[in-house]
Amino acid sequence: MRASDLKRFKQKFTGMDYSIIALAAVRVLVTHRHNQCKGRNNRLFGWVLVITYGIFELLMILATMDDKDVDGLYSASIVWGVIILIPAIIMLLIAKKEEKKFNRLLQFYSNAILQRGLVQIEHIAQEAGQTPAHAVRDITFMFERRMLPSGKLDNGVVIIPSLKRRSQSPLQGEFVSRSGQRVQYSLGDVRTPITRNEAAPDPGPKSVECPGCGARSVVTHLEKKECEYCGSVIVA
Repeated sequence: MRASDLKRFKQKFTGMDYSIIALAAVRVLVTHRHNQCKGRNNRLFGWVLVITYGIFELLMILATMDDKDVDGLYSASIVWGVIILIPAIIMLLIAKKEEKKFNRLLQFYSNAILQRGLVQIEHIAQEAGQTPAHAVRDITFMFERRMLPSGKLDNGVVIIPSLKRRSQSPLQGEFVSRSGQRVQYSLGDVRTPITRNEAAPDPGPKSVECPGCGARSVVTHLEKKECEYCGSVIVA
């Protein structure tokens, strides 16, 4: 067989190459529904495009070393820059925006659970503008990364034992006054004895936990208030 009869060699992808590409595509498609993965996936695409442009540029430089076609190299670099680099920059900007959005969302979850006392996933998701499924994934992520105190999700309720003990079991005690009366007190709230001729002071508004859903509301003394989330009646 003469050399002129040889077929021109053409590089082809192997089965392993196709498997790697397919696994990468599946990984991105499956994880992109998670809020914490959107920024990472966009950044991944952006850097893949940047590296691809770098490889193309290197190959074009090597190809033009012999014929010294500098003008052709400049033209090709500009064309591939428009085709590859502009989408890469867009993907990197989207990634940065998604990460800022997710950080704000995590801060909202933290304030809603730790400061406002919201524990129902449905209520948290509604206020965050997310679906309950997204809220479950995000809060689970926070537990895994220790962004929240040790706890868990159980039947759509955020359970953090340390916060529950602190809110439901305050330090309480009793002491005897000089007049011989026994006075009950709790941490941060020392009660003074009430005599017959002295009216009970107005305790003022306080934060009360809803018996229905666990959300906290500010209720004044002897006021009956309807919970804005589940409709249960809250009494101070």
